[in-house]
Amino acid sequence: MDFMKRLVLAILVVLSLAVGVNAQTFRGTINGTVADPSGGVVPNATVKATEAATGIDHTTTTTSDGLFAFQDIPLGFYKVAVTATGFPVYTVDKVQVVAGTIYTLNVKLTLQQQTTTVEVSAAALTLDTTTQTQTMTISSDVVQDVPLNGRDFTQLIAVAPGYGGYSVGGFGSLNGARANQNNWQIDGVDNNDFWHNIPAVNQGGVSGIAGVVLPIDSIDEFSSQTQSGAESGRNAGGTVNLVIKSGGNTVHGSVYYYNRNEFYGAHSAFFAPTSTTPKAPPVRNENYGFSAGGPFIKNKLFSFVSYEKQQYLIGLSGVATEPSDAWIGLAADVLNNPLCAPVTPTCTTRKYGSYSPVTPSSLSCTAPSTSGCTGGLMGPSGFWPRGLIGSLPATNNNFFSPVASTGYSYNGVAKVDYQINDKHHLYVRFFGGQGSQTAPLGGSPALGTASSNLKDYFEVAPLHVFNESLVLNSTFSSRLTNQILVGANYFNQVFSDFNHSFDTRAMGLFLSPGALNNGQPIFGAPNIQIGNFEQIGLTPPEGRSDLTYHITDIVSYSMGAHQLRFGGEFRRGRVNEFYHRRGTGKFVFDGTRGPWDGATGCGAASPTAACATLLANPSFATNAFSLADYLAGDVSTSSIAVGDPERTVHVNAYNFYFQDSWQWTKKFSINYGMRYEYFGPLHSGDKDLAVFVPSKGLVIQGNGIGSIFPPDRNNFAPRLGFAYQAKNDLVVRGSFGVFYDQININPFLDFRPPANAADGLQDNPIGPHPVSNYSQSNYNWQTIQAGGASIFPNVKTCSTLNVATQSSTDNCGTSIFAAYSVNQNFRTPYFYNYSLQVEKSLGNASVFQLGYVGSQGRKLNIMLNINGNGEFATQFPNAGNILQENSIGTSNYNALQAIYRLRTWHGLSTTVGYTWSHSLDEISQYRAVVADSANIKA
Repeated sequence: MDFMKRLVLAILVVLSLAVGVNAQTFRGTINGTVADPSGGVVPNATVKATEAATGIDHTTTTTSDGLFAFQDIPLGFYKVAVTATGFPVYTVDKVQVVAGTIYTLNVKLTLQQQTTTVEVSAAALTLDTTTQTQTMTISSDVVQDVPLNGRDFTQLIAVAPGYGGYSVGGFGSLNGARANQNNWQIDGVDNNDFWHNIPAVNQGGVSGIAGVVLPIDSIDEFSSQTQSGAESGRNAGGTVNLVIKSGGNTVHGSVYYYNRNEFYGAHSAFFAPTSTTPKAPPVRNENYGFSAGGPFIKNKLFSFVSYEKQQYLIGLSGVATEPSDAWIGLAADVLNNPLCAPVTPTCTTRKYGSYSPVTPSSLSCTAPSTSGCTGGLMGPSGFWPRGLIGSLPATNNNFFSPVASTGYSYNGVAKVDYQINDKHHLYVRFFGGQGSQTAPLGGSPALGTASSNLKDYFEVAPLHVFNESLVLNSTFSSRLTNQILVGANYFNQVFSDFNHSFDTRAMGLFLSPGALNNGQPIFGAPNIQIGNFEQIGLTPPEGRSDLTYHITDIVSYSMGAHQLRFGGEFRRGRVNEFYHRRGTGKFVFDGTRGPWDGATGCGAASPTAACATLLANPSFATNAFSLADYLAGDVSTSSIAVGDPERTVHVNAYNFYFQDSWQWTKKFSINYGMRYEYFGPLHSGDKDLAVFVPSKGLVIQGNGIGSIFPPDRNNFAPRLGFAYQAKNDLVVRGSFGVFYDQININPFLDFRPPANAADGLQDNPIGPHPVSNYSQSNYNWQTIQAGGASIFPNVKTCSTLNVATQSSTDNCGTSIFAAYSVNQNFRTPYFYNYSLQVEKSLGNASVFQLGYVGSQGRKLNIMLNINGNGEFATQFPNAGNILQENSIGTSNYNALQAIYRLRTWHGLSTTVGYTWSHSLDEISQYRAVVADSANIKA
C-alpha cells in the first residue's frame, strides 16, 4: 500500500486548490455553457429551468466562464430559458433529467431581435460529456411495461453492463464484486439489510420469493451506477437506486390487477404426468393495487400514494422419500434378521450380537407388526405425520406433497413534496410492507442446509420492512446549493418450522437442561437426518431485526470552470438477532452403526427373499440400514448449541468526500476527488461478544479486548476520471478509483458452518451469556437417557479452552468446545476499479457504448478453520474447530462491455447490453469455508 499512500498525498495536494464532486445522487443535474454566436462565453446570463409536471422554477446565472448548473433537481422534463443582455431569449424544451446523471446543455445565442424567442427541442438522446460514471437508467414507463416475475424490481439489475449471477432478491454481481457488495438505495436512503447487505425492500424470502414488494407503479426511475466519483461509496460494486414518483399539478393515477395462473401458461417441457401427479403444479400469483398523485396547492404542495397487495400459491414440483410404514417394516426386518446385512467374515464386531434379533428403541419407533413397539418419535404423535406418509410404499421418491407454498404481502408508499419558497424544497416519503410466507426451506449445499416437502417442516417467515426519508434542498445563491437527507431503514423477520409446537422433553427426548429460550424450553423438532430420507426440524426459532439510520449532507458550489461538491454522512446500524442455530440439536443416522459394517461373507445361511431384494439395490440398503439405526436409537453423529445466543450489536460508520468536475476546455472535463470511509467494528453495550485470540484464548469485547478487531482508520479512496468530446457525436471516458466495502454482519453472528463449529461470536463458551457447542458420536440415545439423563450437558464455560489452566468459574472437563475467531489484522475490503469507454451517437434516438472495465479486489473476507488439523491442540486442548474470519482474499475482473440504447423511435425504446468477462475470486459466497485453509487458492 506504499504507492497508495503516495497517490493519496498527491491528490490531497491537488484538492488543496479545489474540492467538490460531480452529481451521483438519486436526483439529477442540468449543466452547460452559454456562448455568443462567435463562441465566446457569456457571463452573468440568467438561466431558468421550469419543471413541466409542477411548474416550479429553478434559476441560476452563468459564471465568469459562461458555465451554469442546476444540481440535485427532481427527475422529469424541463423547459430551460436563457436570457442575456443584447440577445433574444433562447428556450430549450423537453430537457430530461435522469437520476444520477448530468444533462449537458450547451447554448449558443443568436443575433436576432431581442423581442423574439428562439425555441428548440431537446428530444434527442444526449451523450455524457462531463463525467466518467457508467450509468444505466430505466424510466417509469419501461419499468411498468417490462415483464418482471412477481413484479420484483431487483431483477432490473440484470440489464446493467457488467452484471453477472442471479438477479432475484438482489443477488447479483456488478463488475466482479461479490453478490452482496452493491449499495441499494431508495431516493438516496439506505435500502440495505445490514444482515446480508442485500436489498431490505423486495428481499428474497422463503424459496427466494420477495417477502414484500415495492409497488412498481410508484417507481419513477431505476438506475445503477459504477465507476462513480467520490460521492458514491459504502460498497465497491456499484450503487443501485430507485426514485419514487411525486405528485404534480395534474391528477394522475392507476388501478391494476395482474393474475399469473397455470391456466394461461404452457406446461414445462420437464413435467411428466404420473399417477401421483397427473396435472402440473399450480402457479398462481395475484397483484392488485392503485396509485394516485396530484396537487394540494398548485405549484406548491403535491402528494403521491401507492398501494399493492400480493398473494400467491405455488404447488411443489419435487418428490421426496419419507419413512413410511413399509420402510419401517423393512428396517425392522433388518433388525430381526441380521442375514439382511453383509458383515465382516468373523462376525465378532456385530453390535447386535451374532444372529440375535434386536428390539427397536421405544423412543424412536412406531408400531410395525414385527416389533411390538408403540408410540415413540416415529409414532402417531411423533415428528412424522403418519396419516400422510404411513401408507406409502418402501420405494425411493415415494412422496409428492399435496401442499403448496403460500404467501402474501401488503405494501404502501406515500410521498409529499412541498415547495416552501423559491429557495427551499422539502419532501417526506414513507414505504411500509408487511407479509408472511410458508414454503419449503430450499436446500443450499454451500450452507449445509436441506429442504422438506412435509408441511410441518415448511419454513414460516413473517416480515416487516419500513423505509423512510426526509430531504431538504436549499438554493442559497446561484452558486451555492445544499441537500440534507435523513433516512431510516428497518427490517424485521423471524423464521420457524410451520409446526414448532413439539415439546421434545414431553416426548421423552432430553436434549440438554440448558437448551432454553428466555428461560423456557425451545419447542420444535430437532434436525434429524436418516440416510437419504427427507430431513425434519430444519428451522429452529430464529430471526432478527435491524435498523439503519443516517444523516447525509451535500454541498454544491460553482466557481468558474469548476463544479465543486463536498459532503459527508453519519450512519449507524443496529441488529438484534436470536438465531438458535442447532439449539434443538442435530442427529444423523447414516446406517453405519448396526452389524452391517464391513464386507460380505459371514454365515452360511442365505438372506430372506425380501433381504436379498434389499441388498440388490444400494440406495435401498442405505435407507433401510439408516432407518434401522434410527429405530434402534443408534446415533452416528450429533451436535447442539446450548445457551443464549441472542445478541444486540451496533456498527458506526461515517464518510467525507470532496470532488471537482473541472471543465478544463470546451471538449475536455476532468473529475478528481477523494473519499474517506470509516466502518467501525461491531460492538455490544452488554459486553457479551466473545472472540478467540490465539495469543490470549477467549476474551470479551469491552472486558479483555477493546474491540472485536482493531478499527481501520486508513480508508482513503482517491477517484480520477475524464471525459473527452472528440467529436459532437463521440465521447471518450476513462476512470480509476479506490472503493471500500462495508462487510455485512451475519458472517460474524450466523455463519452456518457445514461442520460442527461455532456459528459466530455469540457461540463462544465465555461471558455473561455463554454458548457451548457440543458434539457426540456413536452412542445409543435410549441408553444415554436411562433414568432421565440428558443427551448433552448443560452450558459450560471454558474461557481458557484448557482444563489445566481453567479459571475458578470454568468447567472445561473433557468437553471439546468449538470457538469463533476474527483475525486481529482484519481490515476493510477494497477494490481498484478502472475503465476506458467510447460512446457514440447514432442519430438523434440511439447511442452505442463500448469499453473495457476492470477491477481488483483486496482484503476480501475469507473464513478459515485454523484448528482443523489440531494446530492448537497443545495450547488449547479443549478447543475443537476454530473458525476465523480473515481479510486475506483477492479477486480480479476484466471485461469488454457494450450497451446500445434506443429511445422513442416510432414508439420503441430498448436497452441491449453485452458483457464478455473473466472473474476470479477465492470464494463467491460470504458464508463459505475454503476447502483447504492452508492453501486458499487450491
